Amino acid sequence: METLFVFIMIILFFVLMAFIFSTALLTPLIGKKNFLFVVGLGFIVGLIGGAFFIAPVYDDLPDMVRGIYMSTSDEQEIITINISTDSDVNKAIEEVKQIPGVLSVKSGEITVKTTTISDDWKSSLESRMTTVNSNITSANIISNDTIMVQIKPGSDPTDVIKKLDDWMVLVSGVDIRFSIVEVQVVVDASQVDSVVEQLPQGEVVVTGISGPVENEIQTLKQSLPSNNNIILFCGLLGVIVGLVGMFIDSIIQGLKAIKDRLRKKE
Repeated sequence: METLFVFIMIILFFVLMAFIFSTALLTPLIGKKNFLFVVGLGFIVGLIGGAFFIAPVYDDLPDMVRGIYMSTSDEQEIITINISTDSDVNKAIEEVKQIPGVLSVKSGEITVKTTTISDDWKSSLESRMTTVNSNITSANIISNDTIMVQIKPGSDPTDVIKKLDDWMVLVSGVDIRFSIVEVQVVVDASQVDSVVEQLPQGEVVVTGISGPVENEIQTLKQSLPSNNNIILFCGLLGVIVGLVGMFIDSIIQGLKAIKDRLRKKE
């Protein structure tokens, strides 16, 4: 949310509070019997202001804090992206490396989705997959249609999966439907948003962002009260503003009396 828009929303909320206050000031004219009217008006208008002006700003608070943290932090964040092996994975990785703010790029495990693997073939395939290609360091069949493959850094994921697919079809009739490479991009925390915007469109999918800044944001989110509580608080604030406006004369006189007593004691 733009800073100007945030200021406008907050100002509009204060305008509503001023409306409640000015309405409450009329109580000497409309009578003290309208106490419940002022309280009800303050609560309802406060709720409306909270729901329409404060809640949207409150929802964007973590993102605003994240922006402040990122612009002032010298920490590193990790952007996790997925790249399909149907595309040129190495080319996409090289493009990501050239983005300003990217410190390093590391390929992780490959999630391989297959046709159904029977129980009879699971142990046999799993034990032999590392022999199919020297770049495969390990392979685990985690379900009857999903394999997690680890490869050596710098190897070509597309080539690895092609050879694995050819071998699996030949020995077991199991075919690879699609596969996704998980890539971790280490970036300067202050450049996260810029890097995300410059990632190759249509080739990569951002699945997560982690690091010290993101941990701080998650801690902040857990400590913040819910939206409903904020809206309710705005309603109660409207009641307080209404009561202050209603009894402003008594409050001023009370403050003057206290001030006079303090002067006399001195």
